[in-house]
Amino acid sequence: MNTTSVSTTTQPLLDRIYSHIVSQPVDDQTSLLGGQIGFAILEAYYQHFHGITTESRTWERIAHSLATIQQGELTYPFASGIAGVAWGFLHLFNHGLVQDDDLDPNEIVEDLDEPLFEVAKNELSAGNYDYLHGGLGVCLYFLERRPSEAIARFVDALVEQLSGCAVRFTDGGISWRFDNFGQHTPTDPPVYNVGLSHGTASIVALLSLLYERGYARARCASLIQGSLQWMWANRNQSGLSIFPNTIQAVRSDQHSRLGWCYGDLGIANAFWLAGEKLAVPEWQMIAIRTVQQAAGRREPDDTLITDASLCHGAAGAAYLFRRFSARQPQPLLDEAARFWLDKLPHYASPDDRPDVFLTYHKGQYEPNLSLLDGEAGIGMALLSELGGQTYWDRFLLLS
Repeated sequence: MNTTSVSTTTQPLLDRIYSHIVSQPVDDQTSLLGGQIGFAILEAYYQHFHGITTESRTWERIAHSLATIQQGELTYPFASGIAGVAWGFLHLFNHGLVQDDDLDPNEIVEDLDEPLFEVAKNELSAGNYDYLHGGLGVCLYFLERRPSEAIARFVDALVEQLSGCAVRFTDGGISWRFDNFGQHTPTDPPVYNVGLSHGTASIVALLSLLYERGYARARCASLIQGSLQWMWANRNQSGLSIFPNTIQAVRSDQHSRLGWCYGDLGIANAFWLAGEKLAVPEWQMIAIRTVQQAAGRREPDDTLITDASLCHGAAGAAYLFRRFSARQPQPLLDEAARFWLDKLPHYASPDDRPDVFLTYHKGQYEPNLSLLDGEAGIGMALLSELGGQTYWDRFLLLS
Protein backbone atom coordinates (compact mmCIF):
# COMPACT_ATOMS: atom_id res chain seq x y z
CA MET A 1 0.00 0.00 0.00
CA ASN A 2 1.30 3.45 -0.95
CA THR A 3 0.77 5.43 2.25
CA THR A 4 1.53 8.75 0.54
CA SER A 5 -1.23 8.07 -2.00
CA VAL A 6 -3.64 7.09 0.77
CA SER A 7 -2.89 10.28 2.69
CA THR A 8 -3.39 12.56 -0.29
CA THR A 9 -6.69 11.00 -1.25
CA THR A 10 -8.26 10.54 2.19
CA GLN A 11 -6.98 13.38 4.37
CA PRO A 12 -8.86 16.18 2.56
CA LEU A 13 -12.12 14.24 2.74
CA LEU A 14 -11.54 13.44 6.41
CA ASP A 15 -10.78 17.08 7.19
CA ARG A 16 -13.99 18.18 5.50
CA ILE A 17 -16.01 15.64 7.48
CA TYR A 18 -14.39 16.65 10.76
CA SER A 19 -15.06 20.34 10.11
CA HIS A 20 -18.67 19.57 9.28
CA ILE A 21 -19.23 17.41 12.36
CA VAL A 22 -17.43 19.70 14.81
CA SER A 23 -19.61 22.61 13.64
CA GLN A 24 -22.81 20.80 14.60
CA PRO A 25 -24.59 22.19 17.66
CA VAL A 26 -25.15 20.27 20.86
CA ASP A 27 -28.78 19.21 20.67
CA ASP A 28 -31.17 16.57 21.94
CA GLN A 29 -30.21 13.95 19.33
CA THR A 30 -28.09 12.17 21.91
CA SER A 31 -27.77 8.65 20.54
CA LEU A 32 -24.61 6.70 19.73
CA LEU A 33 -25.38 5.79 16.14
CA GLY A 34 -27.37 8.82 15.10
CA GLY A 35 -26.40 11.75 17.27
CA GLN A 36 -24.16 13.47 19.80
CA ILE A 37 -22.17 10.53 21.16
CA GLY A 38 -21.34 9.43 17.63
CA PHE A 39 -20.10 12.95 16.87
CA ALA A 40 -18.03 12.92 20.07
CA ILE A 41 -16.36 9.66 19.03
CA LEU A 42 -15.27 11.06 15.67
CA GLU A 43 -14.06 14.29 17.26
CA ALA A 44 -12.10 12.51 19.99
CA TYR A 45 -10.41 10.02 17.66
CA TYR A 46 -9.56 12.70 15.11
CA GLN A 47 -8.12 15.02 17.75
CA HIS A 48 -6.07 12.24 19.33
CA PHE A 49 -4.63 11.18 15.96
CA HIS A 50 -3.74 14.73 14.90
CA GLY A 51 -2.48 15.87 18.30
CA ILE A 52 -5.19 18.49 18.75
CA THR A 53 -5.42 19.50 22.40
CA THR A 54 -8.68 21.41 22.30
CA GLU A 55 -11.67 19.13 22.80
CA SER A 56 -14.05 21.43 20.91
CA ARG A 57 -17.59 20.37 21.76
CA THR A 58 -16.70 16.80 22.71
CA TRP A 59 -17.21 17.24 26.44
CA GLU A 60 -20.36 19.27 25.89
CA ARG A 61 -21.80 16.47 23.79
CA ILE A 62 -20.94 13.88 26.43
CA ALA A 63 -22.30 15.93 29.33
CA HIS A 64 -25.53 16.74 27.52
CA SER A 65 -26.05 13.11 26.55
CA LEU A 66 -25.54 11.91 30.13
CA ALA A 67 -27.95 14.58 31.32
CA THR A 68 -30.67 13.26 29.03
CA ILE A 69 -30.29 9.87 30.71
CA GLN A 70 -30.64 11.42 34.17
CA GLN A 71 -33.73 13.31 33.04
CA GLY A 72 -35.40 10.13 31.83
CA GLU A 73 -35.54 11.28 28.21
CA LEU A 74 -34.01 8.18 26.61
CA THR A 75 -35.13 4.60 26.18
CA TYR A 76 -32.64 1.76 26.55
CA PRO A 77 -31.48 0.50 23.08
CA PHE A 78 -27.85 0.46 22.07
CA ALA A 79 -28.41 2.21 18.75
CA SER A 80 -30.59 5.04 19.96
CA GLY A 81 -30.67 5.06 23.73
CA ILE A 82 -29.08 4.64 27.13
CA ALA A 83 -26.95 1.55 26.48
CA GLY A 84 -25.23 3.16 23.51
CA VAL A 85 -24.70 6.55 25.15
CA ALA A 86 -23.19 4.91 28.24
CA TRP A 87 -21.06 2.62 26.05
CA GLY A 88 -19.69 5.59 24.12
CA PHE A 89 -18.90 7.52 27.29
CA LEU A 90 -17.03 4.59 28.83
CA HIS A 91 -15.30 3.74 25.56
CA LEU A 92 -13.78 7.20 25.20
CA PHE A 93 -12.50 7.10 28.79
CA ASN A 94 -11.25 3.53 28.63
CA HIS A 95 -9.08 4.29 25.60
CA GLY A 96 -7.74 7.59 26.91
CA LEU A 97 -9.51 9.68 24.29
CA VAL A 98 -11.11 11.91 26.91
CA GLN A 99 -9.63 12.39 30.35
CA ASP A 100 -10.60 13.93 33.65
CA ASP A 101 -8.66 12.90 36.74
CA ASP A 102 -11.53 14.01 38.95
CA LEU A 103 -14.03 11.62 37.36
CA ASP A 104 -14.52 7.89 37.67
CA PRO A 105 -16.66 7.07 34.63
CA ASN A 106 -17.71 3.72 36.07
CA GLU A 107 -19.12 5.39 39.17
CA ILE A 108 -21.09 7.77 36.97
CA VAL A 109 -22.90 4.98 35.11
CA GLU A 110 -23.04 2.17 37.70
CA ASP A 111 -26.64 2.93 38.68
CA LEU A 112 -27.63 2.01 35.13
CA ASP A 113 -26.45 -1.59 35.47
CA GLU A 114 -29.48 -3.19 37.08
CA PRO A 115 -32.17 -1.27 35.15
CA LEU A 116 -30.44 -2.08 31.86
CA PHE A 117 -30.14 -5.72 32.88
CA GLU A 118 -33.84 -5.93 33.73
CA VAL A 119 -35.02 -4.41 30.47
CA ALA A 120 -32.58 -6.57 28.48
CA LYS A 121 -33.85 -9.69 30.25
CA ASN A 122 -37.43 -8.75 29.43
CA GLU A 123 -36.60 -8.10 25.79
CA LEU A 124 -34.80 -11.43 25.46
CA SER A 125 -37.68 -13.26 27.11
CA ALA A 126 -39.87 -11.84 24.34
CA GLY A 127 -37.39 -13.01 21.70
CA ASN A 128 -36.08 -9.53 20.88
CA TYR A 129 -32.37 -10.31 20.78
CA ASP A 130 -31.36 -7.58 18.27
CA TYR A 131 -28.19 -5.96 19.65
CA LEU A 132 -28.93 -2.59 18.04
CA HIS A 133 -32.59 -2.29 19.01
CA GLY A 134 -33.26 -5.15 21.44
CA GLY A 135 -31.82 -6.90 24.45
CA LEU A 136 -28.28 -7.92 23.54
CA GLY A 137 -26.84 -4.43 23.11
CA VAL A 138 -26.74 -4.13 26.89
CA CYS A 139 -24.01 -6.80 26.88
CA LEU A 140 -21.75 -4.46 24.89
CA TYR A 141 -22.26 -1.88 27.63
CA PHE A 142 -21.33 -4.47 30.27
CA LEU A 143 -18.17 -5.34 28.31
CA GLU A 144 -17.10 -1.71 28.59
CA ARG A 145 -17.80 -1.59 32.35
CA ARG A 146 -15.22 -2.39 34.98
CA PRO A 147 -15.65 -6.13 35.74
CA SER A 148 -17.48 -7.03 38.94
CA GLU A 149 -19.35 -9.97 40.44
CA ALA A 150 -22.65 -8.19 39.84
CA ILE A 151 -21.94 -7.62 36.16
CA ALA A 152 -20.83 -11.25 35.79
CA ARG A 153 -24.18 -12.35 37.24
CA PHE A 154 -26.07 -10.05 34.91
CA VAL A 155 -24.23 -11.26 31.81
CA ASP A 156 -24.53 -14.93 32.78
CA ALA A 157 -28.28 -14.49 33.24
CA LEU A 158 -28.66 -12.76 29.87
CA VAL A 159 -26.76 -15.53 28.10
CA GLU A 160 -29.06 -18.08 29.74
CA GLN A 161 -32.09 -16.05 28.65
CA LEU A 162 -30.72 -15.96 25.10
CA SER A 163 -30.18 -19.71 25.18
CA GLY A 164 -33.73 -20.21 26.35
CA CYS A 165 -35.24 -18.49 23.30
CA ALA A 166 -32.97 -20.24 20.78
CA VAL A 167 -34.33 -22.61 18.14
CA ARG A 168 -32.43 -25.90 18.16
CA PHE A 169 -32.55 -28.01 15.02
CA THR A 170 -32.25 -31.78 14.86
CA ASP A 171 -28.83 -31.60 13.15
CA GLY A 172 -27.37 -29.59 16.05
CA GLY A 173 -27.73 -26.19 14.41
CA ILE A 174 -28.94 -23.21 16.45
CA SER A 175 -30.58 -19.94 15.43
CA TRP A 176 -33.19 -17.45 16.60
CA ARG A 177 -36.46 -16.41 15.01
CA PHE A 178 -36.42 -12.97 13.40
CA ASP A 179 -39.53 -10.90 13.97
CA ASN A 180 -38.52 -8.31 11.33
CA PHE A 181 -39.06 -5.43 13.76
CA GLY A 182 -42.51 -6.55 14.77
CA GLN A 183 -43.78 -7.40 11.28
CA HIS A 184 -43.73 -11.16 11.93
CA THR A 185 -45.93 -12.73 14.59
CA PRO A 186 -45.37 -16.05 16.42
CA THR A 187 -48.00 -17.67 14.20
CA ASP A 188 -46.24 -16.72 10.95
CA PRO A 189 -43.86 -19.19 9.28
CA PRO A 190 -40.44 -18.79 10.93
CA VAL A 191 -37.80 -16.52 9.41
CA TYR A 192 -34.17 -16.55 10.53
CA ASN A 193 -31.85 -13.59 9.94
CA VAL A 194 -28.23 -14.45 9.12
CA GLY A 195 -26.64 -10.97 9.07
CA LEU A 196 -24.38 -9.09 11.44
CA SER A 197 -26.65 -6.13 12.12
CA HIS A 198 -29.80 -7.98 13.22
CA GLY A 199 -29.18 -11.70 12.92
CA THR A 200 -27.39 -14.82 14.04
CA ALA A 201 -23.97 -13.48 13.02
CA SER A 202 -24.35 -10.67 15.57
CA ILE A 203 -25.14 -13.20 18.29
CA VAL A 204 -22.04 -15.23 17.39
CA ALA A 205 -19.83 -12.14 17.45
CA LEU A 206 -21.17 -10.89 20.77
CA LEU A 207 -20.96 -14.31 22.42
CA SER A 208 -17.36 -14.57 21.22
CA LEU A 209 -16.53 -11.31 22.99
CA LEU A 210 -18.27 -12.47 26.16
CA TYR A 211 -16.39 -15.78 25.98
CA GLU A 212 -13.09 -13.92 25.68
CA ARG A 213 -13.93 -11.94 28.82
CA GLY A 214 -14.70 -15.16 30.72
CA TYR A 215 -18.48 -14.81 30.96
CA ALA A 216 -20.64 -17.98 30.75
CA ARG A 217 -17.94 -19.73 28.75
CA ALA A 218 -19.52 -23.17 28.43
CA ARG A 219 -22.89 -21.78 27.36
CA CYS A 220 -21.32 -19.24 24.98
CA ALA A 221 -19.17 -21.92 23.33
CA SER A 222 -22.16 -24.22 22.84
CA LEU A 223 -24.30 -21.49 21.29
CA ILE A 224 -21.46 -20.31 19.04
CA GLN A 225 -20.75 -23.83 17.80
CA GLY A 226 -24.40 -24.53 16.99
CA SER A 227 -24.94 -21.13 15.36
CA LEU A 228 -21.93 -21.39 13.05
CA GLN A 229 -22.92 -24.93 12.15
CA TRP A 230 -26.38 -23.67 11.20
CA MET A 231 -25.04 -20.72 9.19
CA TRP A 232 -22.62 -22.89 7.23
CA ALA A 233 -25.25 -25.56 6.57
CA ASN A 234 -27.57 -22.89 5.16
CA ARG A 235 -25.08 -21.17 2.87
CA ASN A 236 -26.00 -20.60 -0.76
CA GLN A 237 -25.31 -23.50 -3.08
CA SER A 238 -24.48 -21.21 -6.01
CA GLY A 239 -24.20 -17.55 -6.93
CA LEU A 240 -21.95 -14.63 -6.08
CA SER A 241 -22.63 -14.45 -2.35
CA ILE A 242 -21.87 -17.33 -0.03
CA PHE A 243 -24.47 -16.45 2.59
CA PRO A 244 -28.10 -15.32 2.19
CA ASN A 245 -29.82 -12.56 4.14
CA THR A 246 -32.49 -14.72 5.71
CA ILE A 247 -33.53 -18.36 5.91
CA GLN A 248 -37.22 -19.20 5.53
CA ALA A 249 -39.30 -22.35 5.70
CA VAL A 250 -38.87 -22.96 1.96
CA ARG A 251 -35.11 -22.91 1.49
CA SER A 252 -33.64 -21.20 -1.59
CA ASP A 253 -30.44 -19.41 -2.56
CA GLN A 254 -30.56 -15.67 -1.96
CA HIS A 255 -28.21 -12.98 -3.19
CA SER A 256 -26.92 -10.68 -0.42
CA ARG A 257 -25.25 -7.30 -0.55
CA LEU A 258 -21.60 -6.46 0.07
CA GLY A 259 -21.88 -4.69 3.40
CA TRP A 260 -21.34 -4.76 7.12
CA CYS A 261 -25.03 -5.09 7.93
CA TYR A 262 -25.97 -7.93 5.62
CA GLY A 263 -23.98 -10.27 3.45
CA ASP A 264 -20.65 -12.02 3.35
CA LEU A 265 -18.34 -9.36 4.81
CA GLY A 266 -20.13 -9.02 8.13
CA ILE A 267 -20.84 -12.73 8.42
CA ALA A 268 -17.22 -13.59 7.65
CA ASN A 269 -16.16 -11.35 10.51
CA ALA A 270 -18.37 -13.34 12.90
CA PHE A 271 -16.69 -16.58 11.78
CA TRP A 272 -13.26 -14.98 12.19
CA LEU A 273 -13.99 -13.55 15.63
CA ALA A 274 -15.34 -16.86 16.91
CA GLY A 275 -12.37 -18.74 15.49
CA GLU A 276 -9.95 -16.28 17.04
CA LYS A 277 -11.51 -16.21 20.51
CA LEU A 278 -12.26 -19.95 20.73
CA ALA A 279 -9.08 -21.02 18.87
CA VAL A 280 -10.84 -22.84 16.01
CA PRO A 281 -8.79 -22.33 12.81
CA GLU A 282 -11.48 -23.94 10.63
CA TRP A 283 -13.85 -21.06 11.34
CA GLN A 284 -11.15 -18.56 10.46
CA MET A 285 -10.51 -20.36 7.17
CA ILE A 286 -14.21 -20.12 6.30
CA ALA A 287 -13.98 -16.39 6.99
CA ILE A 288 -10.95 -15.92 4.73
CA ARG A 289 -12.43 -17.95 1.87
CA THR A 290 -15.65 -15.96 2.14
CA VAL A 291 -13.84 -12.62 1.99
CA GLN A 292 -11.64 -13.78 -0.88
CA GLN A 293 -14.73 -14.54 -2.95
CA ALA A 294 -16.31 -11.23 -1.95
CA ALA A 295 -13.20 -9.36 -3.12
CA GLY A 296 -14.07 -10.14 -6.72
CA ARG A 297 -17.46 -8.45 -6.55
CA ARG A 298 -17.28 -4.94 -7.99
CA GLU A 299 -20.34 -4.21 -10.15
CA PRO A 300 -23.28 -2.30 -8.61
CA ASP A 301 -25.74 -5.14 -9.24
CA ASP A 302 -23.33 -7.56 -7.56
CA THR A 303 -22.64 -5.42 -4.49
CA LEU A 304 -25.75 -3.19 -4.12
CA ILE A 305 -23.39 -0.41 -3.00
CA THR A 306 -24.93 2.97 -3.80
CA ASP A 307 -23.21 5.38 -1.40
CA ALA A 308 -20.14 5.82 0.80
CA SER A 309 -21.61 4.75 4.15
CA LEU A 310 -19.99 2.55 6.78
CA CYS A 311 -23.07 0.35 7.17
CA HIS A 312 -23.52 -0.81 3.58
CA GLY A 313 -21.46 1.50 1.39
CA ALA A 314 -17.99 1.94 -0.03
CA ALA A 315 -16.36 3.05 3.24
CA GLY A 316 -17.64 -0.04 5.02
CA ALA A 317 -16.41 -2.36 2.27
CA ALA A 318 -13.00 -0.67 2.25
CA TYR A 319 -12.73 -0.89 6.03
CA LEU A 320 -13.71 -4.55 6.24
CA PHE A 321 -11.38 -5.61 3.44
CA ARG A 322 -8.58 -3.66 5.13
CA ARG A 323 -9.27 -5.37 8.46
CA PHE A 324 -9.08 -8.79 6.84
CA SER A 325 -5.97 -7.82 4.93
CA ALA A 326 -4.32 -6.95 8.25
CA ARG A 327 -5.33 -10.34 9.68
CA GLN A 328 -4.25 -12.35 6.63
CA PRO A 329 -2.05 -10.18 4.38
CA GLN A 330 -2.98 -10.90 0.77
CA PRO A 331 -2.68 -8.69 -2.32
CA LEU A 332 -6.25 -9.61 -3.30
CA LEU A 333 -7.73 -8.21 -0.08
CA ASP A 334 -5.49 -5.15 -0.07
CA GLU A 335 -6.47 -4.38 -3.65
CA ALA A 336 -10.17 -4.75 -2.83
CA ALA A 337 -9.80 -2.29 0.05
CA ARG A 338 -8.03 0.12 -2.27
CA PHE A 339 -10.74 -0.24 -4.92
CA TRP A 340 -13.52 0.75 -2.53
CA LEU A 341 -11.47 3.50 -0.93
CA ASP A 342 -10.91 4.98 -4.37
CA LYS A 343 -14.68 5.09 -4.86
CA LEU A 344 -15.19 7.54 -2.01
CA PRO A 345 -14.25 10.73 -3.90
CA HIS A 346 -16.86 9.83 -6.53
CA TYR A 347 -19.56 9.89 -3.86
CA ALA A 348 -18.35 13.14 -2.28
CA SER A 349 -20.16 16.43 -2.80
CA PRO A 350 -18.31 19.40 -4.34
CA ASP A 351 -16.02 21.28 -1.95
CA ASP A 352 -18.33 24.31 -1.79
CA ARG A 353 -21.20 22.31 -0.30
CA PRO A 354 -21.52 21.78 3.46
CA ASP A 355 -22.60 18.14 3.21
CA VAL A 356 -19.52 16.10 2.37
CA PHE A 357 -21.43 12.89 1.59
CA LEU A 358 -25.08 12.05 1.00
CA THR A 359 -26.69 8.76 1.98
CA TYR A 360 -28.90 6.83 -0.41
CA HIS A 361 -32.26 6.22 1.25
CA LYS A 362 -35.53 5.13 -0.31
CA GLY A 363 -34.58 6.08 -3.82
CA GLN A 364 -32.90 9.41 -3.14
CA TYR A 365 -29.72 10.91 -1.70
CA GLU A 366 -30.05 12.91 1.50
CA PRO A 367 -27.82 14.46 4.20
CA ASN A 368 -26.78 12.11 6.99
CA LEU A 369 -24.17 12.83 9.66
CA SER A 370 -24.58 9.65 11.70
CA LEU A 371 -21.97 7.19 12.89
CA LEU A 372 -23.63 4.14 11.35
CA ASP A 373 -24.59 5.25 7.86
CA GLY A 374 -23.50 8.87 7.55
CA GLU A 375 -20.49 11.16 7.55
CA ALA A 376 -19.22 10.38 11.06
CA GLY A 377 -18.88 6.69 10.20
CA ILE A 378 -17.18 7.43 6.89
CA GLY A 379 -14.79 9.67 8.79
CA MET A 380 -13.90 6.86 11.19
CA ALA A 381 -13.09 4.55 8.28
CA LEU A 382 -10.92 7.22 6.65
CA LEU A 383 -9.11 7.93 9.90
CA SER A 384 -8.34 4.25 10.34
CA GLU A 385 -7.00 4.10 6.78
CA LEU A 386 -4.51 6.80 7.75
CA GLY A 387 -3.34 4.74 10.73
CA GLY A 388 -5.77 5.81 13.44
CA GLN A 389 -6.78 3.43 16.22
CA THR A 390 -9.56 0.96 15.43
CA TYR A 391 -10.92 0.24 18.92
CA TRP A 392 -14.09 2.06 17.92
CA ASP A 393 -15.25 -0.78 15.67
CA ARG A 394 -16.37 -2.72 18.75
CA PHE A 395 -19.74 -1.02 18.32
CA LEU A 396 -19.98 -2.86 14.98
CA LEU A 397 -19.01 -6.18 16.63
CA LEU A 398 -15.85 -6.29 14.52
CA SER A 399 -13.33 -6.70 17.34
